[in-house]
Order: sequence, then C-alpha cells, then structure tokens
Amino acid sequence: MHSNPQTRLAITLLITLISVSGIALPYPILAPLFHHSEHPLSQFAGLPSELLFGIALAIYPLGILIGGSFIGALSDSYGRRNVLAITLTGSTLGYAITAYSAVSGSFVLFCLARFFTGICEGNLSIARAIASDLHPQIDRAKSFSYLSATNYAGYLIGPLIGGYLVGFGIDWVFGLAAAACFICALLCLLLLPQDKPQHNHQHSRSSLTLLKEKPILNFFILYLSLTTGVCIYYEFYPLWLVIKLDFTPIDISWATVWITSVMIAAALWLSPRLPKLMNSAQASTLGMAALAASLFMMALAPASSYGVWFALIGISIAIYNTHLPLYLAESYPDKGQGGLMGLMTTTFCLGNIIAAAIGSIAAMIGVDLAIIAAALLALVGAVLFVAMRPRQPAAPELP
Repeated sequence: MHSNPQTRLAITLLITLISVSGIALPYPILAPLFHHSEHPLSQFAGLPSELLFGIALAIYPLGILIGGSFIGALSDSYGRRNVLAITLTGSTLGYAITAYSAVSGSFVLFCLARFFTGICEGNLSIARAIASDLHPQIDRAKSFSYLSATNYAGYLIGPLIGGYLVGFGIDWVFGLAAAACFICALLCLLLLPQDKPQHNHQHSRSSLTLLKEKPILNFFILYLSLTTGVCIYYEFYPLWLVIKLDFTPIDISWATVWITSVMIAAALWLSPRLPKLMNSAQASTLGMAALAASLFMMALAPASSYGVWFALIGISIAIYNTHLPLYLAESYPDKGQGGLMGLMTTTFCLGNIIAAAIGSIAAMIGVDLAIIAAALLALVGAVLFVAMRPRQPAAPELP
C-alpha cells in the first residue's frame, strides 16, 4: 500500500476528479429539461415546471446535507478509506436507479434516487480531511489549492461530457455517472492505504455537535449565508443563460468550461501565492467581497458580457474555497478534521436547499433577481466574517 504523503494526495485527487466529474455530468441538462421539454419528469401532478425544477435541485443537496453531517465524522473514527469506499459504492447504486427513473419517467423515483445519492456523496468532506491530515508533510494551503483545482476540473469535464452525451438519452448521463463512482470505489480500495482511525468517540458524533461552540456556530452562520448565495448562482446561472441568451445544453457546458478553467488556473497559481501577502482570514475576506461585487455586475451588466463576470466569479470562488477551509483547520487543530470538513459540506448543502427555494421564487419574478439575491447573500457572508472573526481564534499570521 502507498504511504508516501505525495502519493496519498495524488490518489485522493484522482478519486476526487473522477467522482466530481460523475456528480457534475447531469449539471447542464436539468435546466433545459424542465424549462422547455415534454419529458415526463417535467410533467408531474400538473405542477409548474419551475417548481419541479426547484424540487429536483433541492432534493440532491438535502441528501448531501444529511450525509455530510455524519460521514466526515465517521471517517475520523472508522478510517477515511473504509468510509469513502462504502459511500462511493452507494453512489454507484444511486446513479443507476436515477438512470432507470429517467427511462421510466417517474419523477418520484428520480427524486428518491437523487436523495439517496446525495446522502452517499456527503463523502466529499473526506477528501478535505485527508488533505488536512497530510499536514505538515504537505502544506495545507497547497493541499487545499490542489483539491480545489481538482474539484473544478471535475465540474469542467463532467458538464462537458453530459452536454454532449444527453443526445443519446438522459439515462446515459446518469449511467456514466454510476460507472465513474464504481471506478472510484475500486481505486479507493486498491490504491489508498488503510488509515488508522482516531478512536475518539467525540469525533464520531455528527459534525453538527460542533455547533455547540459559539465561535464555530458563528462560522456556520456566515458560511451558510455565503454558500446560499453561491448555490443560487450555480443552480440558476444555467437558467439565466437559457432565458437571457437562449443557450442549449452544449452552450451551457462550454460556459461551465470557461468558469471552471478560470477557477482551476486561480486555484493552482493564485491561491497558493496569497499566503505570502496575507493570512488565510484576509484572503477569505478578499474572495468573498470580490464574489459579491462580481455577482452584482453579472445581474446589472448586458448579458452578452457574462464571460467577464463568470471569470471574476470563478477567481473569487477559488480564493475563498482554498482559504476558508485553511482558516478553519488552523483555528481548530484540536478538532477532528473529518468533522470540521463535514460541517463545511453540511453547511454548503443546507445552502443548496435554501438556494433552491429562494432562487425558484426569485426566478418566477425575474431570473436577474435570483442573481442579485446571490450577490446580497455573498456580501452578507463577507460582512459577517469580518464582524465575527475577532471573537474567533485568530489564524496564525504568515510572514
């Protein structure tokens, strides 16, 4: 088995790349499917397609919310590899059922399958925990930067493949996602070393128990506001592109390629260099404030200029996605890293659910309003971080 820290990180990044690509495969097809389609999934119980779209969006992160609340913490006590392999196998089954529900046209089964798959994919927190565990052999800023870039690469590859594959049928998209997760489960068992559990009963509890500590609760509140804004953007920019520019699934895929390419470049080149100029808290603040400003400009500027704002949004997300986990890990080194990173995953998914509700209502009024709501929530997150951070353990100052 491979025990070298560099090798462990490389294998973790590979598994993350394939897994996230599978998760992102359906991304460009849902908005067009529910916006102008006669597919049975968009024709359920006489409900508006916008409402069905919101339900389809919310049910998946609801599953991740539940899974993320305990999967990361479980990996603290039972080992990263074991928990990761089991949950990847569950994701394989979930995507297979999703593919079947797409063929049969059952909206209820589609939602149940997406919910189960989401529970299993609360395992993304384990990759962050592994990256944190490798410190000090590998600097956390570098590990988190590589992990962020890998996640973005998955969101680049997955939607691009999904946009072209949907021509063969929506079931092909979810079937390939199932195959990707199955490959990841095999790679996990064959290539990752058997790690030693921490055997700490406190860490084996739900990540939500960490919220009993007020500084972590403060972080949860501001991160929830931030992630709700980001999720509104992620969930509704495909619809924004459809309405504003009449984009097809392939067009949306290429727009996603653009933003994720920028995010990868920023994560690999810019984020690792920021610690030379500022500490993790200052870098996080920069990323959040820039995100809010870019979202406002996207909503207010001509739609044809979306590429500029997508790029700035991507750079902003890359910055805070690297430095907020770093700030959390530095501030609470005595906590189980699986539990801490699981809390971030849980918060992100709760933001997804709230975003689906807020965005659906806003989109019925006007899709620009959904983007403005995203900007306001990101701004609130940045302001709360600045206001609450002095009462939290300070991140170490870096030279």
